[in-house]
Amino acid sequence: MPIFAPAIVLFEKAPRWESELKRRFDAQEVLVRPCRSAGDVLTLCWQAPGSVVVADFAAGTAEVLRMLESLICLRGTAYPVVIGSVETASLEWPARDLGAVDFVTDRINGDVLADICRRILIPQG
Repeated sequence: MPIFAPAIVLFEKAPRWESELKRRFDAQEVLVRPCRSAGDVLTLCWQAPGSVVVADFAAGTAEVLRMLESLICLRGTAYPVVIGSVETASLEWPARDLGAVDFVTDRINGDVLADICRRILIPQG
């Protein structure tokens, strides 16, 4: 299996953040790889260790939580960021217990989400 550079692996059912993140990371040559299934996320994370996984609860809360549980074996090589909502705010700590490194609401803008991903992908020494 080929190994790729860390990327932003985006799990959402309907494209909302994809074009926004692609535009913001194009100059830095960071790939934004959209996924429509949890299985695709896991495969990409195995192939691109160090990736940020942006998972939107709008893709299915239970599916995102199961995916986070599956990513536990990659802890330290996959960095999940969960996008929730006011309605799912009570799931922040269960998501963090399953390895989410950040939890934000869907009211954020592209600048904030890109900054979170950038901080994880490009740590300042």
